[in-house]
Amino acid sequence: PRPQHFHSFSSAAAMPVRLRVHITKQLSPDASEVALVAETSLRVCGGTDALGAWDPKRSPKLERLRTEEGAESGGCSGGSSIWEGLLDDAVAVPGTEFKYVVLNLNKHQYIWETQGPMHVMPGPDSPAATHEFNNAVAPAAARAGQAAGKSRASADGAAAKIQRPAALGQGAKTVPKKVRLSVPKSFCSAAGKVRVAVCGESPELGQWDLTKAPQLQEVGCDKASGARQVEGDIRATLGSEFKYVLLSSSNDARWEQKRPNRRFAVEPDQDCVHCFDQLESHEATESRARVAVEEHVLIKATKEFQLENVAVTDCWIPWAHNVQADRTLQGHGRGPRTIFHAFHWPFSEVKNRLQEIKSFGFDAVQISPAQKSKAGHEWWARYQPQDYTKIEGLGTLENLTQLCTHAKDIEMMIIADVVFGHMLVVASGSEWERAQSKPRELQALKQRLSQAVGPTFDADDFQWPWFKMEGRHWDNDNRYEGWGNGEWSELRHCPKVVEVHKQHLQTLLDAGVRGIRFDAVKHMRPAHLAEYVGFLRQPGRAQHVYIYGEVLSVDESMHREYMDPLSMPTTDFCLTVFINAAVKAEGGAAAAAAGARAAAVAAAASEGLDVVRSGAVTAATGQQSAPVLSVDSVRFARNHDTVKNPGSFYGLDSGCARARVVWAWLLSVHDGTVLMYPDDLMHPSAADLLKRALRFRAQSGICAEASEVCLRSISQDGSSAPRPALVTVTLRNHEGRIEGVCLLNVTQDAELVVGSLPLRSSAPEEATALLAEGGSLVVLQADGKITDQEGVPQRLRVQPWDAVFLVEAPL
Repeated sequence: PRPQHFHSFSSAAAMPVRLRVHITKQLSPDASEVALVAETSLRVCGGTDALGAWDPKRSPKLERLRTEEGAESGGCSGGSSIWEGLLDDAVAVPGTEFKYVVLNLNKHQYIWETQGPMHVMPGPDSPAATHEFNNAVAPAAARAGQAAGKSRASADGAAAKIQRPAALGQGAKTVPKKVRLSVPKSFCSAAGKVRVAVCGESPELGQWDLTKAPQLQEVGCDKASGARQVEGDIRATLGSEFKYVLLSSSNDARWEQKRPNRRFAVEPDQDCVHCFDQLESHEATESRARVAVEEHVLIKATKEFQLENVAVTDCWIPWAHNVQADRTLQGHGRGPRTIFHAFHWPFSEVKNRLQEIKSFGFDAVQISPAQKSKAGHEWWARYQPQDYTKIEGLGTLENLTQLCTHAKDIEMMIIADVVFGHMLVVASGSEWERAQSKPRELQALKQRLSQAVGPTFDADDFQWPWFKMEGRHWDNDNRYEGWGNGEWSELRHCPKVVEVHKQHLQTLLDAGVRGIRFDAVKHMRPAHLAEYVGFLRQPGRAQHVYIYGEVLSVDESMHREYMDPLSMPTTDFCLTVFINAAVKAEGGAAAAAAGARAAAVAAAASEGLDVVRSGAVTAATGQQSAPVLSVDSVRFARNHDTVKNPGSFYGLDSGCARARVVWAWLLSVHDGTVLMYPDDLMHPSAADLLKRALRFRAQSGICAEASEVCLRSISQDGSSAPRPALVTVTLRNHEGRIEGVCLLNVTQDAELVVGSLPLRSSAPEEATALLAEGGSLVVLQADGKITDQEGVPQRLRVQPWDAVFLVEAPL
C-alpha cells in the first residue's frame, strides 16, 4: 500500500547502489506467480521523481537474474525468482524510502509489497543486501542508509530514551521483557479469551513464522472501555522488529495493519502498555512533526505573480448542460450534492459522527457493503460477499437501522454499497486454471465454493465455463461473465440469484437506507442490472431511492450503456482524469484546451485501451463540453480504488495534498454529486481547504444553475509554454446573476495576486457585491475588475494550492 507521506532527501549525498531482491512463494504467492511471466518487471517505486513519484510505470526496473528453472545452488526455491539492478547516482539517494512492485502491464497487474515498513535506500559504503519481497525484515544496509539520510530525534526526546541498536545481529543482545498490551473492544469477539502472538524477525519471536511466535494471555478487562488486557514474559533481540497478531479461536490471524513494525526495546517506563494497531505516544508525536515538515516542503510560496503584470492565456472550459443528463433531476428525484464516504467505518461509528458530518455540509453518507463477507478486517474483504441474507461485519442489522433512523431525524441520506456481480474468492486464479484440465480438482474447488456460499447458493449458481478475466478482457465484451483475475467467483444471472439480491435490497430499505451504489456494474449486463433498478423504483414505494453505478472506465460509450437506458448517474472517472491533466504544471494548459474527451482518450491509451472519441463539439471553441458524462455524475478527486491501488487506474495516484486542488474545483461548480473520501477531509494538508469549499458549495451552489469555468495560464518570459495558474469558477442563478466566485491557485509554489476576473456571460451588466471568508466586502465590476464599495481597485491574494471563496452579498 502507498504510504500516506514521504520525505524529501535533497540534502543527502547521492551514490550508485546495487539492489537485489528475492521473490518467494512463501512470502507472496501472487507476486511469485506473476514474477515468473516473461513480460513482468520488478519496479523500485518511491516518492521522488527519479523513483516514479509512486507511479510504478515510471519507476526504474530491476532485471530478472534467474527463476526456479535456472536456479543455482543456494539460489531460488520452488516458484521463486531473483532480481538485481544497479541504480545510478541520480536515483539512489541515501535514505530515500521505497517499495518494490511486481508489474505486468500487459495484464494490468500491480502487486505491491504489503508487509513491513518502507525500504530505505542504502547509505555510502553499505554492503550489498538482498531484500526479500514482502518481508518485514529490513536488511542492515538499508538501516545504514536510513541513518545516513535522516537525522535522529534529539537526545532528550522520547524516542531517544529507548535503546535501539542500528541493526539486528551487530552486537545486539537478547533481553527479557514483560510485554503488556491493550486490545480495544472492537477487535475482540464476545466469547473466549483473547490470545495475541508476538511475531518478529528475532529467532525468539519466530522469525516471522506465526506458528513459532510466543503468545500473550488475557489477564483482565477494562470495564469502562471493554478493552482486553494481555501480557506475558518475552525474550527477544534488542532492536528487532515485530508486530502483534490477534489470534481467533479458529486460529485466524489479524495482524497490526495501521502502523509500522514495532521495535523490541526496553522502555524507561516499565509499566508501559502498548495498544493494538495504534501508534504509541512518542511515535504519534514524531509522526505529527514529520507531517508538518513534509507539508511545509511540499507547499510553500517562493515567488509572487501579479496576474495583471504577466502574460496570461485564458482557456474557457464549457460547463454546459447535457440534454441527456437531466433524467435524475426530472424523472427520479434530485440526488444528493455531497456524499461523505464512510469507507470501512462501523455503523455505530458513522452514527456517532453523523451530526458532525452534516455540519460540514454533507447531505448523504455512503457506507461500505453491509452483507456478511469473507472473514477478515481488511477493507477488500467487504467486497467479497459470502451471505446476502445476513448483515454482518461492520455491525448488525439493528446497528444499521439505528444509523438510518438517526440520519432520517437530521435529514440525511444513507447510501448502501452492494456487490452483486461476484462473491468471495475461494481459490487463486492459478488453481482454477489448473483445474480446468483436471476434473477431480475442478470438482473439489466447486465443492469448496459450495461450502463457502451455502446453504443459500451452491456451485451451480455461478458462471460456467470458467473464464479468466484479465488484461484487455476487463474492458471488452468478455467483461460481463468472466471471473476477475480468474478468482472472483462470478455469479450467473438466474431467478434464484436475482431473488436473493432483491431480498438483500429490501432488507436495506427496511432498515432505512435510501440510496444504493451498485459496485462494478461494467461487469453486469445492463438488462440484468435493470431488474434491480426496476425493483427499487417499483410503483408504490413510499420513498424515492437514489441509485448510481460504479463504472471504472473513461470510455463514455461504456457509461452510456447504463446511464441512458437505466436513467442513473455513474462514477465520473472521465472528469477526474481531465481535471488532473488540466492542473498539471507541464502540459496542463494544452490539456485544458484539448478538452475532457481528449484527456480520456489519452488516459485510456496509457493503459493500452482504445476509446471512441464521440460527442458534440461546442460551436464557440471547438472544445468538447465538460463534464463529459452528465450534470448529475458522481465525482471525486480520489476514491477507495485509486487510494488503495495508486497509479493502477489511468495514473490517478495523487496524495491528499495534491488532490485538494481537484476537490476544490469539483466542490465549486454548481452541478454533480461529489463523493468525498474520508482521509482527505481529515488530512492536515487538505482539511482546511476542503471544509471551506464544502461551506461555499452549501452557501452558493444551491441557488446556482450555471458555472463559468476559466483556466488562466501564465508565461513568465512571454516565450515559454504557459503554465496553469488560476482557475476561476463563477456561479450564476437562473437570472444570470452571480451567486459566488471561487479563485483556485493550482500552482505549488507561487502566491497569486488577482485584481480582475475573466467574465463571460450575457448577464445584466452590473456590479456584484461579494463577501469574502474573513468578512470583508469587495465589489466585482461588470468588466471583471475587483474594487471596494467606493470603486478603489483591490487585490486578492491566493496562496499555493489554495482558494479564495466569495459569496454574493446585497450592496
